[in-house]
Amino acid sequence: MDATGGGLFDVAIVGLGPAGRALASRCAGAGLTVLAVDPAPDAVWRQTLSLWADQVPPWLHEDACGTDILANRVYGPAMYSPERAVLEREYAVLDTGELHAALPLGPGVTVERDTLDDSGVLALTERAHRVVDCRGAGGQRNRGPLQTAFGIVVDADAAAPALGGESALFMDWRSDHDDDEAGPGFLYAIPVGPDRVLLEETCLAGWPAPKPAVLETRLRSRLRRRGMGRAALDRPLAVERVRIPLAPRPRYAANPRVEAFGTAGGYGHAATGYSVAAALGAVPGAVVALGTGRPIPEPRSPLTTALHSLGLRALLRADHETVRELFSAFGRLGSRKQRWFLDAASPSYHVGSAMWGMWADMPVQQKAGMIAAVLKKDPRDHAGSSGSD
Repeated sequence: MDATGGGLFDVAIVGLGPAGRALASRCAGAGLTVLAVDPAPDAVWRQTLSLWADQVPPWLHEDACGTDILANRVYGPAMYSPERAVLEREYAVLDTGELHAALPLGPGVTVERDTLDDSGVLALTERAHRVVDCRGAGGQRNRGPLQTAFGIVVDADAAAPALGGESALFMDWRSDHDDDEAGPGFLYAIPVGPDRVLLEETCLAGWPAPKPAVLETRLRSRLRRRGMGRAALDRPLAVERVRIPLAPRPRYAANPRVEAFGTAGGYGHAATGYSVAAALGAVPGAVVALGTGRPIPEPRSPLTTALHSLGLRALLRADHETVRELFSAFGRLGSRKQRWFLDAASPSYHVGSAMWGMWADMPVQQKAGMIAAVLKKDPRDHAGSSGSD
């Protein structure tokens, strides 16, 4: 029964990560009765969540929600691939505690502590008019391509040698490490507060992707070479392990009353892994759809999804030198086209223009390498594990 004591809930939301909690909070604020199901509904998210500052939706600006959800901002993070480029845009790290507080679950939300599998999600159609799966892109059940990373948080003074004078490193593809086991990867170094820096070794896309232990070895090697002290490496303030499925599992196609949202619904960017900005930005439209009986809007056009999937295919199959040249070309694109490529909801003609610009600016050998990577067959390709977002 719904929160008012009669009939079905208007909507049941399964999973209270950032996307699910935002959707539940805004649905209740719009007058819908909400059933929210999560095994730990009060848990504050521990992972580092980042976005470009201009992607914060208006309803989450401080004057609208009453709190500043950004823990730190930095303008112009640098890229090395291996030449230096600066991204002329403000990058921000979310304060997950403040974001949690900005998304209250008021009296219109009935919260149940439970872990549901797919059949359990489908069963909620007996209790709610609409059901929305916000459990993420499948976790360990997702056998598709992954982004993986291993990171440590250290104080700003200890991190200084790794940053080399930069305010932040968005992607540092330089090969100043001792191993080649992990394949193409980069150092991500971003201030997560006024005196704390996250240093993270990242595999942008892998299938199979290197495990965090392998990335830890590379990170330690890279940071030692840059002169970072052993004490900070051995006793970091925090450790972060990342495993992000780059494509959601297909599900619920036969039941129009059950939909997916957030990374479960393909709001992640298949070629970069970023998702939180796209999901938060899509919440108001999803609330309107749920309140008016319409389907939740797709995260982007089918052609944009196809282009992102093409980019992912190239990343998964290209050799290290080709990947580095690709991002070197990305650094030369100019801020407008960089934004077109990075923003998950960009229209297809913007994404296509940015991708063409990157390919056209690569050396001839690496242009050929990109074409070969896209055309290359892979025995792991099969329906259900290589689905696009």
